Amino acid sequence: MPWNERARLWYAQAMRDLEMARRNLAIEGYYVAAFLAQQAVEKLLKAAHVLEGKRVPRTHYIDELARALNVPLEVYRSLLSLVSDYVMARYPDALGDVPYAYYTEAMARQKVTIAEQFADYFHQRWKRPE
Repeated sequence: MPWNERARLWYAQAMRDLEMARRNLAIEGYYVAAFLAQQAVEKLLKAAHVLEGKRVPRTHYIDELARALNVPLEVYRSLLSLVSDYVMARYPDALGDVPYAYYTEAMARQKVTIAEQFADYFHQRWKRPE
């Protein structure tokens, strides 16, 4: 698939978000790591929409973005645990607690791992920018 500037921008920010998610694990910023893992996947999915010649939906629901690209069921299911982090990792009233107290290291590591695995899938299916 040909990479254009718009796809490159989505991809570059996604990969930076994934790197920052990893770094936040190291400094115990677990809620930030969870949020950035979700953001990395969302932006990779939006890059994929561009690469597929599709309109980029204005949504944060990665399940919808993934479904529109017909990702394999196994990949789709793995992404479901990230869907709520767009809200839960940012807003205390979404949890009934502050996000920094809710997210544990184990939770955050699992979410970053899912994002890393999705990045691997992305690279297999859509490759890396030229």
